[in-house]
Amino acid sequence: MSTTVLVVEDEQDTAELLTRLLEREGFSVLHAGDGRQARTLIDTIRPPSLILLDMVIPYVSGFELLRVIRRHPDWQLTPIIMLSADDYEPDIQQALREGATAYVTKQKGSAGLLQAVKRFLPATPPQDQIVAQAGSAAPPTRRVSVRHRLQGNQRKERAA
Repeated sequence: MSTTVLVVEDEQDTAELLTRLLEREGFSVLHAGDGRQARTLIDTIRPPSLILLDMVIPYVSGFELLRVIRRHPDWQLTPIIMLSADDYEPDIQQALREGATAYVTKQKGSAGLLQAVKRFLPATPPQDQIVAQAGSAAPPTRRVSVRHRLQGNQRKERAA
């Protein structure tokens, strides 16, 4: 099972950048574009492995969402990295006091963010990486997509 990161970010460009960055590192990504979408996910799905939470999002602020997550019995232990364009010290202190695991400014760029993510989560191997089956003497297997399998079956049918 892959490691899932919930990205709560209202700026589409930033959300897409974060998604590509995390997926390249082998993580599965869920995205909520505002506080309402995030609340719906909190109420309906199992907690992710990590949450990247923007401070300023529509409908429900990052601070409000942080409090909701920390009060939710299933989600309360999930690591939360707060994201902000600002490094305003009172906001940083408030986020950490209210339960944020870490605080990263967007100016630190992708390297700073990945460093914070990797502090809390192990990297997940990409889907096409060869993996050995644990506890098995069988040779390593390669994960193959459904599309790849279908193409292989079509080639066999044409050859027959």
